[in-house]
Amino acid sequence: MADQKMASNAARVLAAVPYLADLDPAALEAVARAAVCRTYDADQIVFTEGEPCTGLYVVEDGWLKSVKISLAGREQVVRFVGPGETFNEVGVLAGAPNQATVIALEPCAVWVIHRDAMVALLESDRHLARLISE
Repeated sequence: MADQKMASNAARVLAAVPYLADLDPAALEAVARAAVCRTYDADQIVFTEGEPCTGLYVVEDGWLKSVKISLAGREQVVRFVGPGETFNEVGVLAGAPNQATVIALEPCAVWVIHRDAMVALLESDRHLARLISE
């Protein structure tokens, strides 16, 4: 029962993402089953630039910032992400390391679709692959 509730919650959050919203219910359910919920405290690092890409992140609650940190330690904000938004798309689609460091600005809940699961979903669902590439 708890797994069904988590999958239902994941499907609700993922359906708010523009390129996932048009998926048929079965495909959305498959993506939701592949997603894992992670929570972060304020100022907690979600991932660091240059690390291997874990997956695609979808924000359920809270705000985060994506930053580049210079060799001198100066921080440049690349973007802010909030509820319903995704981040780490480049790493997932290109198979590249994380392109920036992401830090929670407040307590956050995010859904992670691991890269391997996302690639498998893209390979098995051409409609999803087309939606993401547009």
